[in-house]
Amino acid sequence: MQPKETDEESIRRVATAYLESWLDGDGERMRDALHPDLAKRGLDYDADRKPSGVHHLTAEYMEKSAAKGPRPQFARTLQITVLDIADSIASAKVVSEPFIDYLHLAKLDGRWSIVNVLYEDREPASK
Repeated sequence: MQPKETDEESIRRVATAYLESWLDGDGERMRDALHPDLAKRGLDYDADRKPSGVHHLTAEYMEKSAAKGPRPQFARTLQITVLDIADSIASAKVVSEPFIDYLHLAKLDGRWSIVNVLYEDREPASK
């Protein structure tokens, strides 16, 4: 019998699915990681790359965006830090080549999903 996954392991699995599904072009996997009422916000930038505003994305948008196809131009490296777990809510940070994401997750019906995200684009690495 396989041991039951801990909350931290579940959170890491969901955070990994969130980023990898976007990189792989897998809309279904993205949908499985997100709560249907997801509120995702990201920074907008002016021509000088200075933050100039905030835009809002939904779970439906994220699923469709992921399903557009693989993004092989980005490295598949990611660092996940589970910042806090408090009963049925948690916070995590995901650092990848294209983004830094702060995730808020909720455990509903025994399953963790991403409810809120705040993210920003990372500067492209010089090649």
